[in-house]
Amino acid sequence: MYKTDLSVTIKSLKMKNPVMPASGAYDYFENNANVFPMDILGAIMLKSIHRRARPGNKPPRIAEVTGGMLNAVGIPSAGIEAYIRDNSLARYRELNVPVIVSVSGDQPRDYVETCRMLAGNPSVDAIELNLSCPNVGTGLQLATDEVLLGRTVEATRLVTDFPLIVKLSPNVTDICKPAVIAQDCGADAVTIANTFMGMKIDIKTRKPFLGNTTGGLSGPAIKPITLRMVYQAYQKISIPIIGCGGIMCAADAIEYILAGATAVQVGSGNFVNPMLMKEVIEGMDAYLAENHFEKLEDIRGAAH
Repeated sequence: MYKTDLSVTIKSLKMKNPVMPASGAYDYFENNANVFPMDILGAIMLKSIHRRARPGNKPPRIAEVTGGMLNAVGIPSAGIEAYIRDNSLARYRELNVPVIVSVSGDQPRDYVETCRMLAGNPSVDAIELNLSCPNVGTGLQLATDEVLLGRTVEATRLVTDFPLIVKLSPNVTDICKPAVIAQDCGADAVTIANTFMGMKIDIKTRKPFLGNTTGGLSGPAIKPITLRMVYQAYQKISIPIIGCGGIMCAADAIEYILAGATAVQVGSGNFVNPMLMKEVIEGMDAYLAENHFEKLEDIRGAAH
């Protein structure tokens, strides 16, 4: 039982606390099923479901680097039609926590088709549009192209009533521009942000370490940069922001809330510490109580 009110609302998505995993960063069943009860989380985020089946990138797909990790997994997916045919989403509903489906594709119509196919699905509470994965296909990121970003968000907004979250790319010069576009085109929230493009070279072979050459950098090294982006976007948009990048403890998550985030996603930290999300929830509650705040809302954006 919390000492304070940690609840968060994003349109019709109601969460008991602001903590969820980043897409693809937690296994709710086989590997982590008994680590802690999944229903303590604010929400669960599914690994991105692609419009069509795809195998992902060739290995190696993961590389450890100073301050974090590079991943070039490439969103392997059975495709949305297989998910619906096999009723795979129902399994997540049994966890008794709101379910956010991450959707990916190669072009705007892929997102529209997938969202249309998910319409009215009782196992879905919200949709996150992954428009910013740097490891798929040609590396085209819809979130870095202002025209494609707006077109994709507008088109998907027309075919879904679920709360629509747009996951933005940090590989831009000004995060406020895509954030404003996403808001103006119908997003109910934005996730700031996905991974930074990076690479590692094997000095023995003198070749790129990753099979995809480049990968997405995540982990504690990126937190100061992503935190700055959340802070800037909060000054420009009125829809909720979900902070994502380098959270390794409760203090990191609290910084994001102080910068203006409504909720947070935990990614790479889960691989180091499977208990991390539970510790973040408990730590945020303790921080509020110790500083005499009654609810999370009392500190949101307080750094401004």
